[in-house]
Amino acid sequence: MSGLSRLAGASRYLTAIVEQGLFSLLNLGVVLVLGRLMTPEQFGACIFWFAVAYVLASVQNAVSVAHLQVLPAAKGHDPLRLETERVMLAATGVFLLVTAIGTALGAGLAARAGAFGVWTAVLFVPAYLLQQYVRLTCFSRGEGVTATVQTGAVLLVAVILLTGGAFVFRPLTAEHVLGLMGAAYALVGLAGLWRASAGLRQGLSSSLGGYLAYVRQSGWLFLGVSSTEILARFYVFAVGAAYGPGVLAALSFSQTFLRPAPLLASSWSMAARSDLVAKREAKNWRGYVGLLSVSALAGVVFSILWAGVIWAAWPMITAWLFDDKYADARWMLPLWGISAAFGFMQVVVSTGLQILKAFKALALANAAASAVAAFGVLWGIHHMGAGGAILGTAAGQALEAAAMLAVLVVLIRRLSSETRRG
Repeated sequence: MSGLSRLAGASRYLTAIVEQGLFSLLNLGVVLVLGRLMTPEQFGACIFWFAVAYVLASVQNAVSVAHLQVLPAAKGHDPLRLETERVMLAATGVFLLVTAIGTALGAGLAARAGAFGVWTAVLFVPAYLLQQYVRLTCFSRGEGVTATVQTGAVLLVAVILLTGGAFVFRPLTAEHVLGLMGAAYALVGLAGLWRASAGLRQGLSSSLGGYLAYVRQSGWLFLGVSSTEILARFYVFAVGAAYGPGVLAALSFSQTFLRPAPLLASSWSMAARSDLVAKREAKNWRGYVGLLSVSALAGVVFSILWAGVIWAAWPMITAWLFDDKYADARWMLPLWGISAAFGFMQVVVSTGLQILKAFKALALANAAASAVAAFGVLWGIHHMGAGGAILGTAAGQALEAAAMLAVLVVLIRRLSSETRRG
């Protein structure tokens, strides 16, 4: 039985890696192709709205998904999950509506400012969030294969639509790209939502009142994820405001090649939650800490090595694939590698605290670190130019990882002591 359990665990991690690989192709592959086909100004506008969607995806996690990820893996209509699943489905519907309205207002304000006014973002942003809710809900249920099929379907539809768009629309603009990708996310996301909501749709509207029981935890989660997003994305908005979409395009393009590290961290987090929940329920704190420690170390090593590989290959990459566009951004890669290493450690420790439901402590650590990151990004931009934003981001990530690690150590010691006394 132990052998079967280990095999099932390995299969779960492998499925998450495959799904994350498809997700990487969908996000990174599209970004790289757009970096070649589009002007820096149009590409920068896409990057801006991609960042908005990523930030709101983290907010959505605080609103709904995080409450599903701490539940035992089972079908959505399983008695262990039914009530929570129904409440979070209703809350997600409201969140997507509010997001669509907010994006429309944001697009209108950005249009007055000029460069970032892209109206098809009103379709892209909520459609992206819908797809994220479906795939993460599947993972929380232990349905990794279903999540993989969902992501693969989005990739296929997006490639078909973008390929057609590249031939029809000349030149390809941010308005076209966000509209086509939004259509892909919406089509596949709605189909996935219909399947995922089976057994949950009855009494959905009346269940929204049950969300009050989750408001306190969601508040701490919101503070935590909003702070984390300041760490991860603040440079996009600061550089975009200071230098415009052209400079933002170069900064984001160099970071794109380091994205396998945070994507691997995300893959690990989705797959490891079931193991961490099982160890928490068994009060196996030694195993809990061991899994987190090994994962963090492996992630740091991978991040540094991957940054070195990309740095060495950068002249060949930019010359062969991008006609020497962004070739002078090579110096940014070691800094992004350091940032990726701290980011991986941050994801591992944060996941450990989330499974222990230490939402308040996690949020306070994140908030303190985000303040450092915001100051560091602004200071770096002022004294070192656009690239100085990377150092500010890395400093905030390092502080957050250290603060969360200290909280985790104290919490594990207390839980271990309680287990021994019990």
